[in-house]
Formats: sequence, structure tokens, C-alpha cells
Amino acid sequence: MSSSKSSDGVPKWESKARFALCVLGLILSVYALHVKFSRESDPDYRAMCDLAESVSCSKVFTSRWGRGFGFVQLFAQEDSLLNQPNSLLGIIFYTLQLVL
Repeated sequence: MSSSKSSDGVPKWESKARFALCVLGLILSVYALHVKFSRESDPDYRAMCDLAESVSCSKVFTSRWGRGFGFVQLFAQEDSLLNQPNSLLGIIFYTLQLVL
């Protein structure tokens, strides 16, 4: 009978689910970064997630809330190294989750 836990004691289904969610999060973060840069270079760019004028992910990604979770600007300058796009922070987070 095969064990339902991996060598580190974590259930196998949990490891697979974590991997799948991290890959999905990484893909979404990369896409969000792509949308942000595309929108900055071409104001007429329309992302797949722009459903209507009132439901526009590209507007959010390029707004102040799309950088530093909207709060870093309160204590650092807008062009500060600390004030990175949320999507870049997501890429770092999900990559670290996959590696660790």
C-alpha cells in the first residue's frame, strides 16, 4: 500500500494543490505585469480582463493601488525601489513558494 504522505510528512494532495496554485498565481502575476507594461506603452491597449469601462483590470494595474499594494506611497516616493508593481511582488512570492 502506498503512503498518502510524502517524505516530509505533508499529504501528497496538499503538495500537488500547492504546486498547482503557485503555478496559477505565477501565470496570473506574469500576465498582470504584461498588461501593466502594455498599457503604459500603449494607452489604447485592451486586456482580456477589461470587461467594461467600469470593470477594467488594466486601470487597476496602472493605478496607485497597482504598486506597493497602494500603501508604500504613503511612506516612500512613487519611484522608490520599495514601490514595485503588485504583479512583480506576486511573481517573487509564487516563485519562492515553488522553490521552498
